[in-house]
Amino acid sequence: MAELYSRRSFLAGVLTAGMLSAATGYLLTRREPVTLTLATGAEPTGGGRNLLINLWNDLHPDVRIVPKEINSSTQDQFAKFTENRADIYNLDAIHIPRFAEAGRIDPIVPRNDISLLGPVRRVCQVEGETERLWAVPFNADVGMLYRRVADKRAADSEPGLDDVLATGSFTGQLDTVGVQTDEAFVINVLEHALAQDDAILDADGVVSYSLGQWKTALAPLADALRSRKVDAQTGEEDTVRAFQRDNLRYMRNWPVWFPGVDRQESAEPETAAIRLGRLPVGVLGGQSLAVDRDTPHREEAEQVIHFLTDTPAQKLLATYGFAPTGLDAYIDEELEDAAPQLSIVRYAVEGARPRPVHSGYAAFAQRFKEHTHAYLYQGEQLTQRFVQDMQEALR
Repeated sequence: MAELYSRRSFLAGVLTAGMLSAATGYLLTRREPVTLTLATGAEPTGGGRNLLINLWNDLHPDVRIVPKEINSSTQDQFAKFTENRADIYNLDAIHIPRFAEAGRIDPIVPRNDISLLGPVRRVCQVEGETERLWAVPFNADVGMLYRRVADKRAADSEPGLDDVLATGSFTGQLDTVGVQTDEAFVINVLEHALAQDDAILDADGVVSYSLGQWKTALAPLADALRSRKVDAQTGEEDTVRAFQRDNLRYMRNWPVWFPGVDRQESAEPETAAIRLGRLPVGVLGGQSLAVDRDTPHREEAEQVIHFLTDTPAQKLLATYGFAPTGLDAYIDEELEDAAPQLSIVRYAVEGARPRPVHSGYAAFAQRFKEHTHAYLYQGEQLTQRFVQDMQEALR
């Protein structure tokens, strides 16, 4: 295992050096220095994004990026991001429609030739167009099923969620204590519903309004929670801690946590391996970079976005656990050798479903959380009001 991580570190170094060469295509000549503010949430783990930003700044002393971390949630990201002046926004996929509808971002034509995976492109694309995007994908994301393997020689096929729940050794983000953890809860509940009925949420993010469908799709999860077969956590970090502390067999989490979890568990005598598997249908996540409509430095902002989202950047981010947005990173032989889980991540992203692509998503998520949490934890039945609230939010 130490050899695997030395190869991964070596590859990250090689890719970093390669970025220096690739960056020559983005060099800008200016008479006066420019500082670009990048509004973003906190980096989840690893430092890959900050490394890319530092690379740009080292190569472009006259056009510097200054990240501005803004603590926000699904409910208030639009308000918090737009009340702070920025030239570039790093947006969660679910917020792109609201920023576009409000006229806060301008479309951009990617200059690079990255082959974006289908679901990743669709959530960013200007409706009715083939080239322009509201935001250029920075990293993809998708829910994955981690599994602890005690014996590499034993049969180890990917299980279904029903089988996972039956073990009583599973943890995921299936509870919430406030706005900072609400979205993780919503995503996890959607994934369990999709495991039972993949028509609950289609490939375009259109949600079902059939009350009967929802009752049937969520019943197995409700039964598992009430019989205490699920270790319900409220966030990704808490889930990792529960998985490690209690030596659980399965965990639902994002792929970006894999390098850290894998590295730590490789030292545990009872763990032969940590492997990533697909959920029956994962929910698509990820961040994308958009240009503020009022920036006085549009040309520079676009150049920064091209650099941060091009294929060399994607390969570098992949060494830190991020899911790449384009095909080239997934089929790179050296990268596959250092991070063999990438092929599984690719298929999970390609089969993922987006959450409703709508400017009213935040309202939808809030009402969805209220109804489903009361159903799963207080035993309140889902009624037609649940369906009506979803319809009103997405009208």
